[in-house]
This record gives sequence, C-alpha cells and structure tokens, in this order.
Amino acid sequence: MSDAINHRKLFPIELSNLIETAGGVTLELSIYKGPGFEILLEVTGRNAQMKARGPLSKVVGYIPKGFNRSASLEKIAAVRKEDVVISYAMPPVPSAPFKRLVKAQINRLLLRSSMPESLMLLVTARCQCKCKHCIFHGFEKGRELSTEEFYSVIDQALELGAYHVSFEGGEPTLRDDIFDLIDHVDKNMASTHLITNGLRLTKEYVRKLKKAGLEYLHVSLDSPYQEGHDEFRGVEGTFEKASAGVKYGVEEGLIGIVEYTATPYNSDFETLEELYGHCRSLGVHEILISDVVPGGRWGHHEDNIVKKEDYDGIVAFRDEANKRKDGPRVSTSFSYRDPKVMGCFAGRRWVWVTSTGEVMPCLHVHLSFGNVRDLSLKSIWKKIRGDPLFSKKPETCAWRDPMYRAHSNQIETALKEETLPYRTGK
Repeated sequence: MSDAINHRKLFPIELSNLIETAGGVTLELSIYKGPGFEILLEVTGRNAQMKARGPLSKVVGYIPKGFNRSASLEKIAAVRKEDVVISYAMPPVPSAPFKRLVKAQINRLLLRSSMPESLMLLVTARCQCKCKHCIFHGFEKGRELSTEEFYSVIDQALELGAYHVSFEGGEPTLRDDIFDLIDHVDKNMASTHLITNGLRLTKEYVRKLKKAGLEYLHVSLDSPYQEGHDEFRGVEGTFEKASAGVKYGVEEGLIGIVEYTATPYNSDFETLEELYGHCRSLGVHEILISDVVPGGRWGHHEDNIVKKEDYDGIVAFRDEANKRKDGPRVSTSFSYRDPKVMGCFAGRRWVWVTSTGEVMPCLHVHLSFGNVRDLSLKSIWKKIRGDPLFSKKPETCAWRDPMYRAHSNQIETALKEETLPYRTGK
C-alpha cells in the first residue's frame, strides 16, 4: 500500500484519477486531447505506461506505443506533488510543453512536418575546465551573441515549435545574463535546462536559477571518484563542487541530472555501480550516460571510443538499475538514437546555436548552415532539412555517416585553426 499512500499524499484530486489495482494505486493523467482521442499516462509507483482512448485512438496509437517502447517507462525520474517527470528528454507531465511534444509527434507523422523540437544554446565558449573530451575545443571564439540576440533566437525556436531549451557552453554560468536568458523562455511553451560543470553552484546561485524558472539542472560527472573526475576535468575540486551543486538543486526543487560521458576507461560495471551509489546519496533523479564522440580535444581517431562490448555493458547496467525501486533513473542517450527506436536527432529534431551565432544540426556535427546574425532560424532550418544528410531516413548517427565524413579534412583544418564549425557552401 506504500504506492497508494504516496500517490494520495502527492497529488491533488483535480490533477489525477486514482485507480485501485492489484499492483497498488495507479495515477491516471490526461496529457493530450484531440478530436476523437485522448492520450493518457498511467503511473504506478515509478512505473509508467502511456495509452490512447477514444473513437480515433487507433489513428494516434503509434504515439503511446512509441513512448512505451523507447522511453524506458519502467522507471520514471520523479513523481512530484504537481507533476510527473518521465526523463530529462521530456517536459513534465501534465504541462503545456508536454502537449507541444505530443503535437510535434502527431504533426511529424500525419503532416510530415519536421520542426526543431529541442534548441541547444552554446551561450559561451568560455570555461574554467580543460576537459579531455571537450567537444567545443577548436570552436571560433569571436563576439558572443548579446542578450537580445539570444532572446531573438529563443523566440524564433519557440515559434517553430521547440518545447525544450537548453543552455550550455563552454560553461553557461560564466555569462552574467544567464538568469535573464532562462527567464526569457516562455514556460508555457518549453522546459528549461542548464548543463554545467558545477563550479559556480553555490546554494544562493542555485536559488537564483530556480527563481529564474530553471527546471532541469544537469551537472557533469565523469567519474564516481574525486581524483578521477578532477584529473579528467583539469581542475582540482570540481568533483566536490559538482556533487554539492546538484544536491543543492534537488533541495531547491529542481530535477537533478548527472551527465556521465562514457569512455572505454570508465564504463565497467563496478565503476557505474559506484556512480549510481554516489548519485543516490545526493538525491539525483536521473543519470544520463552519453558516449564519447570523436572530435574536439578527444581527437578524431576512433581507437579510444566506446566499443560494442562497452555499449552492451552499459545497457545491461541501465536495465538492472532501473529495476530497483529507489535511486535515480538511468538513461542512455545513444539508445534513443538507434535507427530502430527514433534515429539520429541531428537536423531532424535538434538544432544547436553557437556563442557566435552559427547554427549546427548537432554538437557532434561540426557543420554550420548559417548564422543567426545574417539569416532567420527558420531559413537556416530549411537549409539543414534540405541537405541530403538530414533529409534522408537516418541509418546511423550523423557523425558516423559517410556523407558527414566526407568533410573530415575541412573539419580537421578548422579544428587546428580554431575556426569551427566548418561553414557549408564554402
């Protein structure tokens, strides 16, 4: 009966339908209503299931089927008083941004409409760390977009349909206007994310982030061991500050996410188990494991990237960890990008804007299709969508695609000259 007690305490009756089942109490949330159909999320404990009902439910049945198949709903990130958080990749449920997510999927299938669903802003190239895997290494360090210029980019992306806005870098907390940028995002249209090394995350700083309207706080940890993380980041004390920072975020009511970059040297089960234990002690809601990608300071050679046996081990750990009733949810970003699941997001669902205004399909695809100082985001997005690499059905991640690899020499030169991203059409 613990689930019943928790759900009855957590949710006001007007937000939920509580249904007695053999497994406890199921919370039923209406997340999207359309003509002749309704999409719902059923939550029992930390397990969730999406379904559709109504006379036209079969028409949109692919949406709940897709979520149930690919979103690892066996363990959601958080059940809170006002909503449910499935994962870092989705706005809270119920919320206006989540309705925009569902609408985007309907439009994608029925209208063949493709819009940038996630806007990633690399708001500065500045950073206190010298990470061994820094993908931003070699990018041009010119005049950064002003506050007003970033406001314009945010507004344009929301107009195009984005429901996810992420502030990254470099180190985004080094911008004095970061609170203003977060505040500018219309919270009825998109969820807000900050990805940080954690060095500036004091209690007071985190309170300001919360006040500005931040919802998801992503803090990077590359090792569960202080010495290993600090050495990888190149700054002593990073592990302690990052750990404290994400804990402060959770205490302030933010969704706390640890971003873990998997390499051939930190992907064994024992290390991942240590990471899980550390994150659980901090109250972290989710661990997001991404794979290191050739590029930047890591280099473009592939002898030091994650191998098949590493991927298999990470997935096995994820599946085992998500069977546990307590502790953080574990997600693997590379699993979503599997062609059998959703496929590569680059230039199809994602758009990235650098600190100098260059627009890229993905952080790992160092091609610029235009600058927001010269062209509208909509026109640049059309150029991306018209490129053969992004208009075709994805067979692999774009950075692995031979069509992208054809630019290797130009990208290598731009990296050495610190003029990334490479401008297409030159």
